[in-house]
Amino acid sequence: MILYLSFEELSSLRSGTDRVLDAQPHAGAGIVAPPQVIADLEQLVPLLTGDISVATLEQHRRLRGSVAHLLDDARLQMEQAILEQHAAAESAIAAYFDYAHLLAVLRQLDRMRAEMAAMVQILTGDDPDSEAGRRFSFPE
Repeated sequence: MILYLSFEELSSLRSGTDRVLDAQPHAGAGIVAPPQVIADLEQLVPLLTGDISVATLEQHRRLRGSVAHLLDDARLQMEQAILEQHAAAESAIAAYFDYAHLLAVLRQLDRMRAEMAAMVQILTGDDPDSEAGRRFSFPE
């Protein structure tokens, strides 16, 4: 299955991924990502050139977890910009749009998950959360 991304969504994914991966735990900015999220984000970086192919529910789970973490970080960045500057400050507005684009990607991923789960159930009769369901491969 293909996760179709607009230029703005892709830009928000790139900037959020860069910010989280560049963050130092002692800097006190943003959310410190767990090691698995860091590993998943590092695997996501080379895919951030266009639409993303999602072949399995397991790959989807890791991608959704990464985007959810980026969304949480974007929300904190937006709130910080609003509180430290002004709601109409350019950085606050830019942070809002990053947050909004990531929210749209997360919604698209949730819809994709529902479709993938339904296809696994129909085609295999297995529960999508079973080992076989997580390994079921979707064509592009």
